[in-house]
Formats: sequence, structure tokens, C-alpha cells
Amino acid sequence: MKTALRKPWLRATFLIVAIGLFGLVALVLPSVLLAETSAANAVANPGFESGVKSWKCGNCRITAGAPAHAGAKAGQLRTTSRTVRAQLYQSGLDLWPATEYQLTFWAKSTGGQDLQVDLYRPTSPVTNYGLDQTFDLTAEWQQFTATFTTAGFDQTVGNGRLRFRAPTGKDFRFSIDDVSLIALSEPPTPTPSPTPAVGSELVVFDWNKPVTTAQKGFPWDNPPMPSANGNWTTPINFVEGTLYLRAEIFSIPVPQDDMKLQICFWQYNNARENCTQSHNVPGRAGTVVEWSVPVQGMWKKNGVIIDWVNPRDRNGFAIKNGQGLPVSNYSGWNWNGENPDDWYPMNVRFTVVVVEKGNSFSGWDTYIP
Repeated sequence: MKTALRKPWLRATFLIVAIGLFGLVALVLPSVLLAETSAANAVANPGFESGVKSWKCGNCRITAGAPAHAGAKAGQLRTTSRTVRAQLYQSGLDLWPATEYQLTFWAKSTGGQDLQVDLYRPTSPVTNYGLDQTFDLTAEWQQFTATFTTAGFDQTVGNGRLRFRAPTGKDFRFSIDDVSLIALSEPPTPTPSPTPAVGSELVVFDWNKPVTTAQKGFPWDNPPMPSANGNWTTPINFVEGTLYLRAEIFSIPVPQDDMKLQICFWQYNNARENCTQSHNVPGRAGTVVEWSVPVQGMWKKNGVIIDWVNPRDRNGFAIKNGQGLPVSNYSGWNWNGENPDDWYPMNVRFTVVVVEKGNSFSGWDTYIP
């Protein structure tokens, strides 16, 4: 005690350092937490700080500016129809099935009108994904929260649409800010790749995730799944069998109604390549197309068939435009005149099953939950 009383400057120095450290933590910690929250948010441009990017407005006008709850901007919505409800929405949200989510947002209305908020699949069959709630707004900023569990789908989707709906009436005005949609629980255990049916058929390929520019328009397995890369001539004759193909589009930045897809097999360092003909698969959320091709009916590079006795190097599918040109930057194609941002990321499931000669296909219900 005597030393401390004689040197009060030590205590002062300690207090100053401690206060400084606590201040530093107070500054850094919120920014770290904010970064984590932003990374988990399924909503893009949640505070309208990037203008109205990623948001669409039907029967209304949406701008970004003051008044804002936080930051410099908020979404400023004005309804434009007397008879049709206005809706502000964002599409293409990635969602996990059977998962608890929390929606939060700040909002106010100059006239005290309420807002209905829902989350759903906008394409046929239109399906609610677990959220449909109405919130009572006032002329002052309030934070609103809804906790719900996703429903209406069994596997991860990329076609969720979050929508704010105003009551019927013209010139209603709303301010919306800091929209957040965050999963509160861990993602469900991924559904394993389909297992081959016993005996007569075999899963060849199953892509079930977004295609980005990193795949360069040719998403593939390299090498192919081991179960699909054995001898196709014996003991089961797949070589003279049939390929069954199924494509489902969950989301795409800009609809591409003349899109075409095909499956290809490569072998011996690309010396051998066999592909199905390009098939029309409209690049639009909700599209499901199923077709079949004889294994022997595929196009063959230089007329040479794959050596089905030995393993292949890779299996994959090609994404093509209406002219049948790959939307790719391989081989100097430079996306063949397409804007890759209009095509990718495209969330798609592309599945191929081969059925042995003389047998019938068991059906897609065997493989697609």
C-alpha cells in the first residue's frame, strides 16, 4: 500500500492502458460480429447501401436514400396501383431444408400501413417455404423479427423469393432497412448421392450445386465416381443400354430459354470423347426436363467410341446457348458472345443413369427424393 500511495502515476498509467485495451476490443469485436452476420445473411444488399441492386419492385417504385435506420440509405417504397398490391422482393435465395431461420428487418410507414412478408418458390408449383406473416408498422422505425422453420422442399434450393407486400392502395410509403435472413441451426446432413439400383442400372453422374464461372461451362467429375467408372461391357452390358438424363434448374441470374445441355465422357487424356446431342433445357427457375439417349447413339470424336472396358478420365456436362455453342471461356471461346454474369452462378441438378441392354428404367423416383 505504501508503494502504491507514493506512486499514484502507476495506477493512472495502468488505468489508461486498460481503458485503451477495452476500447480497442469494443471497436474490433462489433466489426468482427458484423462481418460474421453479413456472411451468414441470405439477403444481398440488405441495407440498400448499394442502391436497389438485387431488389425488384412490382406495382411500386423503390429508391435508396434517406431516411435510414442505419448507414446512409434505406429502401424507400411508394405504391403505384390503386387495385393491385405492391410487392418488393429479392429472388434466388439459397435455403436449407427443415432448418430454423430468423428474419429481421427495420421498417416504418408514413401512414401506418402494415406489411406482409413471405418466403416462397415463385415458379410453378408455387410453394410457401415456411414464412407468411403480417407486421404492423407505425410512423417510427421499429425492428421486426420472425422465426420459422423452412418447409416445402427436401434438399437445398436456390430459388427462394423473399417478398414484402403492401396493402392495396396508391401512394402508400414505406421505409425498409437492414433486412436479414439467417439460419439459426446447422445445415442438415447432406443427402448422399443416389446409390445405384441393384443389377440393371447405375448412376453415372449427379451434379447438385451451383455452376459458377470457375467450371468454365463444363461442370465435371474428375475422375468419375468409382461406382460408374468400371467395365461397362461385362458382367452387365451397359454399352448397348440407354442413358436416362434429368435436369432441374433451381435458379439462374437471367432466364435463358434457349439453353441446351449435354453429357460427355472423356478418356485417354481427351483423345476419346463421346457426347449426347445437345438437348433443349430452358434456363429458367423451375424447369425440369427428362430425356433418354442410347449409349451407342452418342456423338463420337473422330468416330472413335469410348473404351468402355477401361476407366474414363472424367464425366461432365456442357452448357450451351441457342446456337449450340458452349457458354465457356475454354479454347479461346470467350463465352461465345454471352455475358457469363447472365448465366452463372446457375443452381442446377443434372443426373444421369445408365440402364443395361434390354431392361426398363426404374424411374426418377428411385433417385430424386
